[in-house]
Amino acid sequence: MKKSRYIASLMISSLLALTIPSFINPHKADASDSSENLCSRAVVGTYLATANQTNSTSGKPSSYREIITLTADGNLIANDSNAGGVPGSSNPNNQPFSPIQGSWKCNGNNKIIAKTFNFSFPSGSLAGNIVLTEYQLTFNPRTGTVNGNGKFSFFGLNNSPLDQNTKPLPIPPFEFSYQAVKIKAD
Repeated sequence: MKKSRYIASLMISSLLALTIPSFINPHKADASDSSENLCSRAVVGTYLATANQTNSTSGKPSSYREIITLTADGNLIANDSNAGGVPGSSNPNNQPFSPIQGSWKCNGNNKIIAKTFNFSFPSGSLAGNIVLTEYQLTFNPRTGTVNGNGKFSFFGLNNSPLDQNTKPLPIPPFEFSYQAVKIKAD
């Protein structure tokens, strides 16, 4: 009986010796205090965005609006005012398309990178595609704004944009500038 109590006591003491230092060590770095995580906490929210681009075929400037949500767990969800496309257009940039989904992360002091996917739907003579959008953004915590650039690339439905060896379709990349303001409840 005494031997089993001694063994149980020894096991509890050993377990405590292994776990307590991680709780009481004041010099241990806390990942939640890194500048990347501080950026992440500040950026989380929903934004009203404007994207401006020059049409690759006509050379004319145009813009569209987007509602974008950056979640705490790194997901990006967006809906676009131009999702209905331009009826009868033969430009892949004007095809109707699905909601936008992807991921984002802070990449340095208030810098944000994001990668999203959506589907462009078949329209007229144009086939459906997977659209990869890559964002390079900067967050201003004082104003609650995000500014930067993005680029669409098109991939065939049977290809994987996640495979580094997969080349985009020979459609000129669609580049745009991006400005967004965080929506506040008050």
